[in-house]
Amino acid sequence: ISSSLHAKTAILLPQENGELAQPAGEVTAIVVDDAIARWSFDKKLPAGAGTDTLPGVPYQLLPLVASGESRGLLAVEPPSIRQLLVPEQQRLLQTFTVLIANALERLHLAAQAESARLETEREQLRNSLLSALSHDLRTPLTVLFGQAEILTLDLASEGSKHAPQASQIRQQVLSTTRLVNNLLDMARIQSGGFNLRKEWQSVEEITGSALRMLEPVLAHDNIEIDLPKEMVLVSCDASLIERVLINLLENAHKYAGTGATIGIKATPFDEWLEIEVWDNGPGIAPGSEHIIFEKFARGNKESAIPGVGLGLAICRAIIEVHDGRIWAENGPNGGARFRFRLPLEALPEMESDMESDINEVS
Repeated sequence: ISSSLHAKTAILLPQENGELAQPAGEVTAIVVDDAIARWSFDKKLPAGAGTDTLPGVPYQLLPLVASGESRGLLAVEPPSIRQLLVPEQQRLLQTFTVLIANALERLHLAAQAESARLETEREQLRNSLLSALSHDLRTPLTVLFGQAEILTLDLASEGSKHAPQASQIRQQVLSTTRLVNNLLDMARIQSGGFNLRKEWQSVEEITGSALRMLEPVLAHDNIEIDLPKEMVLVSCDASLIERVLINLLENAHKYAGTGATIGIKATPFDEWLEIEVWDNGPGIAPGSEHIIFEKFARGNKESAIPGVGLGLAICRAIIEVHDGRIWAENGPNGGARFRFRLPLEALPEMESDMESDINEVS
């Protein structure tokens, strides 16, 4: 370009820190004012010599625009400003800017594609490792739980002073099993090898099952339950929605602390069933309401609370495969509130009649 125009030239590209600078290793004698360069880049308009914007500087800045986005600037400093006013030179400059902008656009798209490919490979490797690890841990955990269950029952029947310790071992094995199940479910969902087994289930049964699973964990907490008086049926994979409730309840227990008040509330709407799990703990750190649903994200007090940050990510993945949504917020009087919605589908006629009969009997 320099030889064709008989001028000094430079290309300025946006850097990671937001500044415009020449590529590494390429330095010319053109000294470009940062403010002028930023204006030309942001406005996508020429600036400097031969233009209506700051014509007093000895160089002209031409934005390199492709697909409506600024990809950089071409700086040209000729021996005489009059060169920039010659129509032939202007057409030549315009041709150069189009060619350079298109080349930069292709490089940008190639970099994006490569980044997406690497991210996909990393995700596949991570999911493969999670799946393999979960499978390898499941068998020994099953054996450990069986032995811990027998030990707990035997020591309790003998009135042994070690019965509480055996019960704690059993609970830790259960907690670890839930973690492994979370890992395995996340790997399956991310890999696409996930089969949704939807059946008509009542909210009361799913909620009751989740509470029974966590009964030893929540034994010292105050649990408040607010469910509709009439039976509500929802088409879902009951084991997965139960997993969501278990994760949310366990999360509330961990962050609100032993002795906390934890509530479950279910509210049916015309097209949705909304379920809320709330607590009276310290709440969610401002600004992290969305981040906590990412994989391996943690809430506050990370050093004191066990976990790997998968529970809420699993919840979101499960709710999304049910065509629902989940979100978190702080309550008006403090504490955290996690809500999710599941679509309420129309019951088949036979099942609708059965539900009416059941409600009449109850």
